[in-house]
Amino acid sequence: MPSSLISLGANLGNTLETIRAAARLVRESFHGDQLCFSSILKTPPVGGPSGQSDFLNAIVRIDHHLSVWEVWERIKRIENQLGRQRQRRWESRRIDIDLILHGEQRVWTPHLKVPHPRMSMRTFVIRPACEVGSELVDPVTGLTIGELSRRLESLDPPRIALACSSTSLLEQIEAVLEQLPDPEDQKEVQLRVCTDPRRWWQGAYLADLYVACVEIPDPESVQWEDYCLQWAKAMGFVDDSSSPRPIEQPATPGLGARYLLPGIDIHWVCHELQAARLALRCPLVASGDAWVL
Repeated sequence: MPSSLISLGANLGNTLETIRAAARLVRESFHGDQLCFSSILKTPPVGGPSGQSDFLNAIVRIDHHLSVWEVWERIKRIENQLGRQRQRRWESRRIDIDLILHGEQRVWTPHLKVPHPRMSMRTFVIRPACEVGSELVDPVTGLTIGELSRRLESLDPPRIALACSSTSLLEQIEAVLEQLPDPEDQKEVQLRVCTDPRRWWQGAYLADLYVACVEIPDPESVQWEDYCLQWAKAMGFVDDSSSPRPIEQPATPGLGARYLLPGIDIHWVCHELQAARLALRCPLVASGDAWVL
């Protein structure tokens, strides 16, 4: 029986009532399955436009016999029922429900990626997930949720290792980072050129987050997920068990959180790096609110 982790997040309107309503709809939609709810946590908005309210976040664990696509379709219906409306990525929305994990299955498509591609670097996801599924394994990193949570406990500034697929891409990212008002956004990102997907991890053994950014030559005529497939396989986002592991690559569990980005919009890439830095050390506070199911 697979276990799915679903994240609930809201920061618009009556957030407590919204997240409770989402939880009730999850219980109704997965009636007959075993559900476990984390505590409700309050977190500041990470990576969005200024002026947003704090988020309420929680994780639901569901043990069931459904396919990954059936779970995804059900949670999208719940979002629609609650009137999710969002014009820009990262901006305030009444409810945000994501499929974070589905057993040890990996999905890599333009519409759905499982595990969630930002799961392992988000404190506000991993910490409540640890309450309900610390023993569950992230198939991308090979680490349990509990192990991922312990890696996010450091009080030191996060270290991000960024591997760029070309020198020109590195120079463009470096130029934008230098213009950011917060010098920490640049200082905590270690940039290097990497043209071989199998070596995405080299040169940064102690990073909190490994990021690969791949230049896309013609983004209007190709899906970046297809173009970056070899990178996705090398980094563990796609199941490539049929191919032998390169002899020079260490065991995956030693590497931890990772993220694959298309180098299409350089300002967006730098925004993602800023958001990742904040998410790695995001402060969490127990809201003290109880579920009303």
